[in-house]
Amino acid sequence: MNHGKLWREAARAGVRWGITGGVVGFVVSLLGALAGVIAAGFVGVICGRRVARSTEHGGRPADGARAGLAAGLVAMPVFVVGSAAGALLSASSLGSRRIAAALSDATGLHLTPGEAWQIFLLSIALAAFFEAVIFLVASVAAGALACRRG
Repeated sequence: MNHGKLWREAARAGVRWGITGGVVGFVVSLLGALAGVIAAGFVGVICGRRVARSTEHGGRPADGARAGLAAGLVAMPVFVVGSAAGALLSASSLGSRRIAAALSDATGLHLTPGEAWQIFLLSIALAAFFEAVIFLVASVAAGALACRRG
């Protein structure tokens, strides 16, 4: 397949699934950052599979993996931002005092609301990193498998 066409189709599907994934990531992350990490795998698989099928014309698994990578690179940042925004909105509704109390009870240390908020922001950044990696791996693998199964 023509590589230019492959990347154009993959980018088009990546934008579509990025917007959809951003909304899904936002809504799911209202439940917590772990829900966003789990959803990243599912949305990445759907994104990779769809883009591989839309660009497939007797394609090889390598073409599907490239298409999944391209779509994942476009869609992943939007998903991660949406997911982080959902987790932040959920946390802000709780308040830093309640977060500090929960962390203090769990760790046995006395944490101020400012320290608790910093720990929470660090956990969101870590979750965003895991979401990005899971999203890309799932998208590439699903793209390759979709072309392999034909």
